[in-house]
Amino acid sequence: MSFYTGGSNSANAASREAATASAEAAAAKRDVAYLEDQLERMKLVCAAVWELVKEKHALTEEDLVAKIALLDAKDGIADGKFSRAPKKCVKCGRTVTDKQRACMYCGAVQPFESVFQSL
Repeated sequence: MSFYTGGSNSANAASREAATASAEAAAAKRDVAYLEDQLERMKLVCAAVWELVKEKHALTEEDLVAKIALLDAKDGIADGKFSRAPKKCVKCGRTVTDKQRACMYCGAVQPFESVFQSL
């Protein structure tokens, strides 16, 4: 009888794991859908801003493409992404991510740097 009970426990554990995995997959799908919605909104905003700037300043698509290429290559890699080179701690010189307000090695508070400062 204990063999049967052991199998039942194993089946119950597998069933719980499957239910957990299913819930996690559903949550991931919701997250992806939310991010896709946000991306579509950002694309709309960018298109509207570009139209306004183009109209007000007589810029062309070529001007935009040239600026995109310049900004893309600014981090040393022309990869179609807007990324910045890693910054160094103001005190110890170790690498600090953009998300850190203080160095995880020495604790020094890092100066705020806007994404637009490097433009």
